[in-house]
Amino acid sequence: MKAAVLCGKEELNIVSDFDDPVMGKSDVLINSKYTGLCSTDRTLYRGFVPFKPPLIIGHEIAGVVEDVSASAKGLDVSDHVIIPPIYPGCEDETCSSCREGLTNRCKKSVFIGHGVHGGDTELITVPSRYTFKIDKGVPLDEACIIPDAVSTPFHALKSRSVPPHIFQHTSHPNRLFEGKSHWLQGKNAVVFGVGGIGGPAVNLAARYFQAKNVVAVDIFDKKLEFAKKLGATYTVNSRTYFEENDIAIKELTGKDKAKALSSLAKHISSHLAEDKYQVDLVVDCSGVPDTFPVAVETASKNRTIIQVGWPPKPVSEFLNQKIMDKYLTINGAWACPMNEMKEIVQAVENKIVDLNLLVTNKEYTLNRLENAIHDLEAGKILGRATISIV
Repeated sequence: MKAAVLCGKEELNIVSDFDDPVMGKSDVLINSKYTGLCSTDRTLYRGFVPFKPPLIIGHEIAGVVEDVSASAKGLDVSDHVIIPPIYPGCEDETCSSCREGLTNRCKKSVFIGHGVHGGDTELITVPSRYTFKIDKGVPLDEACIIPDAVSTPFHALKSRSVPPHIFQHTSHPNRLFEGKSHWLQGKNAVVFGVGGIGGPAVNLAARYFQAKNVVAVDIFDKKLEFAKKLGATYTVNSRTYFEENDIAIKELTGKDKAKALSSLAKHISSHLAEDKYQVDLVVDCSGVPDTFPVAVETASKNRTIIQVGWPPKPVSEFLNQKIMDKYLTINGAWACPMNEMKEIVQAVENKIVDLNLLVTNKEYTLNRLENAIHDLEAGKILGRATISIV
């Protein structure tokens, strides 16, 4: 079969005779039609994270069921499906993480396109229980971003945003996590970084979770214009703010830097003056270490910050007593549990997620995958790019 095979650092080969996968007793064989291009693909290509070559990359996959094993359930040949990039590898979800409902954090997680062969190929096998059917009316070149770019911020917003004390002191706690009565409804959220993950975070917060206001923060005006189309109520260009106020942020350290970041945070929350500058949730999708101190300054007391973007370096020069003083909840988000995937699919099928806006680049084919990675690095991809396998 044809496949994009990473043979080493920056050694990406398109081969035509890679061995076909072998189905297990409860697997389905999927003809991979489209994959989404993620920054993780870039980090693998550049050798920033370890991997065992040869490796077929690609972990945002949409395709068509080609064959079904005897013990597979719930799927038929020709069904359109998506595959979560991380699914449980333990027997019957019996590890401690799976038993606690965190199937995205299984002790033996299977990471498609990293730990095992991915979807930038013609064929891939996956357990049927972790393959999710999607209506054929949803274009596959858009559906492929659901498994990661959409599901990761969805899980962050749905399950990681509610402050513990609110959960503990409500008579119907489950309603705080339900779509029609979710805690975020009518609240104010700030999203840092409007890229492949931040764009869906803005869209989901505004459209699905019905936040009253969504403030998008980035350093590029074109991304902020993109955020407005996705549902952002207000936008802030942090780089422009520093320039207009003659703040040389890169030259500052210690208390001077902390003061400058605090002033940016006040500027962000000033858009919410009618709500007494209340920021109920901050979602950091930037992947930039220096964003976290601003997130802490921006969040209102007794509220939550969710780290979604992967920062390559640790945060330096940070007054962590702010977390104590503001009584903040700091949550991380990593992929999405299996039990939330069907809700995401339903939201897409009901057209509550704007996939047509989130996917901004559809021109790449498997033969041009390396070009797509270079374009991603060069900032030429506004939202999410998809790769056509055929």
